[in-house]
Amino acid sequence: MSPVVALYVSWALTGLWPVTSRAASAYCDPLLFGFLHLALGLLAIAPWMSLERWRRILGPELRVPFMLLGGLGSGLTTALLQTAMGYTTAANGAIVCQVEVVYSAVLSAWLLGERITGRQIAASLLVLAGTGLVLAKDLGSPHWKGDLIILLTPWMYQVSHVTSKRLPPDVDAVTITAARQLWGAAVLAACAGSSLLLGSPRFEPAWPLAGYLAFHAVIMNVVTCVLWYIAVRHLELSKTTAVMLSYPALTLVYCWLLGLEPIGAHQVAGLALSMAGALWLTLQMRVVQPAPVAAAAAPASSLRHAG
Repeated sequence: MSPVVALYVSWALTGLWPVTSRAASAYCDPLLFGFLHLALGLLAIAPWMSLERWRRILGPELRVPFMLLGGLGSGLTTALLQTAMGYTTAANGAIVCQVEVVYSAVLSAWLLGERITGRQIAASLLVLAGTGLVLAKDLGSPHWKGDLIILLTPWMYQVSHVTSKRLPPDVDAVTITAARQLWGAAVLAACAGSSLLLGSPRFEPAWPLAGYLAFHAVIMNVVTCVLWYIAVRHLELSKTTAVMLSYPALTLVYCWLLGLEPIGAHQVAGLALSMAGALWLTLQMRVVQPAPVAAAAAPASSLRHAG
């Protein structure tokens, strides 16, 4: 599968996460739900994990980069986003996540040497304007807590993605995905354990919850993640992120089709501004090849020392 096709299939699936996360919050504590679906995701991908792939994940050479990649990209981000979805709506959660375009442009230029142009800055300002419109409308409503939690989360995804770009080219998408499940589940286990000590986490066994767990474990954690890394390892990170973050359009459509939420005018306007910026950035996307092994291994080494 080509990186561009992988990107758009991943994009189509990603639009569902705010809907299913919001629905699952009615049955299960968000930290416990996050741990369970990451642990199940690790089990789901295990049949494709050879001994060599496990050696790459657990070996000393790349252990710290993988811990950073999974701990941030699937651990803390899952904890925060699952918690946030208990305070806001699926549509708002998807739209506010678009601020990741700005985080991506800054970190890609700083850590990967991708050049920021005037057009990128202008497009990023459109994304910020759209996100700001949604936030400003909800500051006086119960949604503002969830919106602000989401606003502070995407930089962790981008640090995780930058780390994946700096891995040696022979590390494949399946290995990176398994590392995210492993170290993400480890972080969520600690979070869920702390929640258990503070009080009994909410868990209501039900068939819908089982379905949401299965969907997140197999589709969101494995299929979508593998497709994302097929794309991001061969495309510019800032532009790839811009394409991915136009998925709130799908989330709004899914919400409307399922009759889950009324969509307000401020959400549509905010989405229009954010999508305009994201699509503008899409026009600037180009295919790049992974760095040679020697060049990619050096930053990984520096990450080990920094950790």
